[in-house]
Amino acid sequence: MSNTRQSTSGTGFRQERFCSSIEFERGLMANLVARRCSRLIRPEDRELIWFLQLRSHQDGGLEKLVEDFIRFLPDRAQWNPEQLRSELERICLDPAIGFNPNGRFKHFLWPPLLQYQARHIAQQRAATVVTELGQIVNATLDYALNSRCMVLIDGLARMGKTFAAKAWCQQHPGRARYVQVPSTNDDIGFFRAIAKGIGVSININSKAQELRQRIEDALQPGDLAVVFDEAHYLWPNSQYRLARPNRINWIMTALVNHGVPVALVTTPQFIRTQKEVERKSSWTSEQFIGRIGHYERLPDRLSQNDLAKVARALLPEGDRKSIATLIAYAEASAKYLAGIDYAVRRARYLAAKENRGVVSFTDIKLAIQENVIPSDSALTQTLRQTKSQTHFGNGTAGRLMGI
Repeated sequence: MSNTRQSTSGTGFRQERFCSSIEFERGLMANLVARRCSRLIRPEDRELIWFLQLRSHQDGGLEKLVEDFIRFLPDRAQWNPEQLRSELERICLDPAIGFNPNGRFKHFLWPPLLQYQARHIAQQRAATVVTELGQIVNATLDYALNSRCMVLIDGLARMGKTFAAKAWCQQHPGRARYVQVPSTNDDIGFFRAIAKGIGVSININSKAQELRQRIEDALQPGDLAVVFDEAHYLWPNSQYRLARPNRINWIMTALVNHGVPVALVTTPQFIRTQKEVERKSSWTSEQFIGRIGHYERLPDRLSQNDLAKVARALLPEGDRKSIATLIAYAEASAKYLAGIDYAVRRARYLAAKENRGVVSFTDIKLAIQENVIPSDSALTQTLRQTKSQTHFGNGTAGRLMGI
C-alpha cells in the first residue's frame, strides 16, 4: 500500500501537506552520489562531484551553487540557470554521461568546474587563521585521509580544536565531512547527525536502520573522510552496567574496517569514559585501540603568537593595545580562547549602540571590565582564587587598559 501523502479536495488546512514539497529538497543525496562516483576511475573526478554535492547542501542549495558558478564563468551571459542546474544534477547523479572512448570522464563543464573548485578551496584557506595547534590538527587529519585510518586527537577544551577541524573539512570539501556527535544516547539522534553532515535525506519518519544503511552506502566506498567532533559522546552515557559502546562498535565495523578515514576529536574525557565503560561492562578495548592509526595529544596552552593571530582575525581593525589586552584577558580567563571571541562580540555590540562600525580600545576595555567578566559571577569567583592571575584591576590586563 502506498504511503504517499494526498490531500482530499475541500478538506481543511493541514500543515503537513507541504512536507513533501520539492521546495524543501535542498541538496544532492550522498548515497546516490556515491553510486554515481563508483563509475568514475580518477580520484580527482570523484572529488569534484563530492565538492558539488557539499555545495548543494550549503546555504541557498543548488540555486546558490548555480548562481555562483555562472558568475565565475567568463561568458556568463549565455548560460541559462535552469539548464545549468539540470546539467550539474546529471553530472553528479547520472552514471551514463561523461565518458570518452577510453573510459575517462569527460564533459564540457569539467574544466571550468575544476577551476571553480580550486578557487573555492583557495578562498577557504586564505580566510582561515592557522595556529600552531591548528597545524598539528591539520597534519593529523591529513595523515588519516591519506592513510585511510582512524586517528584520535585529544586536547583540552577551549583550545580551538573544533575551529581547526571545521576549517580543515572546509578546505577539503570533496574529501571530508564534519560531524558533531550529539550528547543523546539514542541511535536515531546519532545517525541523524551523520546524515545531516554528509547530506543523506532525512524525514520525520526515518528509522535508525534506514539512515544507517544510507550512510554506509555513502561512506563505505571510501571517498570521504569523517571527522567526529565531541567524540567523547560516542561512549554510552547510561548508568546501566551492561551498556555497550554501540557507536564505537559501528564506527569500527562499518567505517574503519572498510577503509573509511575517520578522525575522533575529543577532550581527555574520552579516555576516562572509555575506562569507565570497560569497568562497568564486559566490553574490552583491544580491538578499538588496535584500530587507532595515530594518537595525537595536543598542547595544553597556546603561545602568545597564536593568541595574537586569533585576536587579529576576530578584530582586524584592532590597534596594538587592543590586541595585547585581548591576549592578556585570554591568558587569565578560564574561557581562554573563547574569551577573546566573547570580548570582541561584546565590544562590537557596544560600538554598534553608538552607531560606530569600528571597535576602539575603549570598547574592548569596557567589554572586558564592565560586561564580560561580571556576566558570570561564579566564573569571576573562580578566577579570583589567584590574585596575580585573575585580579584584572591590578593585573596585566588592567595595566594595559589603564584601570
